[in-house]
Amino acid sequence: MKNLWLKTGCFLTGYSYRLVMSCSEASKKAVKKYTSALLIIMIIWFLIGVLFSQEYIKLSFLGAVGAGLVLTVIIVQIERQIILGTKSWKSSAFRFVLGLVMAAIGSVIIDQIIFQEDIEKQKLLRVDKEVNEQLPYKVKEVDDQIAIFQKDLDKKEKERLELLDEISKKPTINMPVYATERIPTKVRRSVIINGVSTTREFDTILVKKKYESHAVENPKTKLIPILDKQIDTLRKRRAELSIQKSNIRKDLEQELLHKKGFLDELEVMFEILTSSPISLIVWSLWFLFFLIIELLVIVSKLLEKENDYDRIIKHQVEIKILSLEKLTE
Repeated sequence: MKNLWLKTGCFLTGYSYRLVMSCSEASKKAVKKYTSALLIIMIIWFLIGVLFSQEYIKLSFLGAVGAGLVLTVIIVQIERQIILGTKSWKSSAFRFVLGLVMAAIGSVIIDQIIFQEDIEKQKLLRVDKEVNEQLPYKVKEVDDQIAIFQKDLDKKEKERLELLDEISKKPTINMPVYATERIPTKVRRSVIINGVSTTREFDTILVKKKYESHAVENPKTKLIPILDKQIDTLRKRRAELSIQKSNIRKDLEQELLHKKGFLDELEVMFEILTSSPISLIVWSLWFLFFLIIELLVIVSKLLEKENDYDRIIKHQVEIKILSLEKLTE
């Protein structure tokens, strides 16, 4: 556990722990200072990553934690470029621009979470405006569907009335029935036996067809239940569309309110900032806070005097270059 903080600092900053231990307290102090600044930045961006992933990417808690860790690792690698780099106005200018961008992103995400209630109020006003614009088109679509079902319903009801009228006039119809009667009888025929013609009786069956007419129920009566079922289905569908029409505004409001997009809320946030000076001041304070945090490492790097650790690194580089030059000679 001895020198745990220093080991952690060397791991985060990229400093060599073995080399730092052989240096003065000034180098150790610089590592600890960079570590403190890095931890502040890491914690803030970890929280930003978790909150952003949960609110807008809709990740689970574990997924949001994973996204926060990934973002934290990226931030550490960016800060290492400054800590391990040499002091120059180009790298400082680049880091300042990067700090502006990161501060703007961080303040936007945090403010959208802090001003959530105000954003929801502003969204209600925008949703009401969008509903008023879309409502006539939605109502027309439902009215057109109702008109189609009403037309089919009127057609079926008319067909049913005509069928009932026909059945009332002819409740029964005469259907022909054929009956066959077989009557045994004898017939006399002339036959020639031994060249002599004689008459004999033979058995035969006389087939007699008989036509009868029976009154039966009009077969069109069976079509009435089928038409009733079709009419009932059309009435239920028309009733469902009527209910849907009455709920169009409510459904539209729910649909628009449940769509939570980062850019939509950003637009709402911009409207709040441009319409409310207090909101603009609060956002500016958060932006300034994030900018100071982002520039903490580079400012520390610029204000830090060269210590023995930096000199040892330079000395090792010079020795390595000299040895390589001698080898090439």
